[in-house]
Amino acid sequence: MIKRTYSFYIGQSCKALFLVLLVFLSLFPIYWTAVNSFRTNTQIYSRFRFFPEQLNFNAYTGLFKSKTILVSLFNSFIVTGSVMVFSTLVVLLASYALGIYRFRFGAFIYLAFVAAMFIPSGTTMGTIYKLMGSMHLLGSRTGVILIYISSRLALSIFLMTAFMQTIPLAVEEAAIIDGCNSWSLFSRIIVPLSQNGIMVILILTFINVWNEYIWAMIMLPSRSLRTLTVTLASYFKTEFTTDYAFLSAGVVLGMLPILVVYLLLQERIIDGLVASAVKG
Repeated sequence: MIKRTYSFYIGQSCKALFLVLLVFLSLFPIYWTAVNSFRTNTQIYSRFRFFPEQLNFNAYTGLFKSKTILVSLFNSFIVTGSVMVFSTLVVLLASYALGIYRFRFGAFIYLAFVAAMFIPSGTTMGTIYKLMGSMHLLGSRTGVILIYISSRLALSIFLMTAFMQTIPLAVEEAAIIDGCNSWSLFSRIIVPLSQNGIMVILILTFINVWNEYIWAMIMLPSRSLRTLTVTLASYFKTEFTTDYAFLSAGVVLGMLPILVVYLLLQERIIDGLVASAVKG
């Protein structure tokens, strides 16, 4: 029987307290924002409350009556959905080539994608902006979608390639013996077996693109094309005041899609990350 000393219990208690504190620091801003979304602006300015005085839905009704918010929400779904579809297609094809086949310079190309993960995004903003200007894509959804796709490729290809490399070689050989060509092997064998990895890529892409602010602000100056994050940063502010009730309701509205998707697919995400980590 293992004898446990007081130092062991003190250490476990400290770990537990640290985790509780970490959870509190992570969840409290979300809770406080949700509480303020049910209060009036006067109540928010007057005192701090852990619970709303009453459930006031005026901020939410005002949001759904605002054409600007609804258009921004639509733009966010269009941009995010487009990036998810096209980036996943590119990632699957690239990872299939890098993870399944062995060819000259394949390892070098893979390492180049890995190295690209460590390049700070701020160092390339000026170059990318000039490139978009030369392609006449400033102020268009197409331009910002291309930027988001390119910015997600390195990490996504790294994870998906590692995941595809966990697929047993015997499965691929059996499919080839049964007459599968390269496309059939990809579409009928590799993609179905990579569903958990695909889910990880989709969720990470969704979260990053949905919450992205800087490129959306730079590339989409028109109010009719702005995404929700950019609109929330400016729509509820005047020169001297900020409507925190409507702003809190807008933040809650922006968080809901991420929370719903994550809660529904959290097991797939964890399984996919574990599988990628084992090989990678």
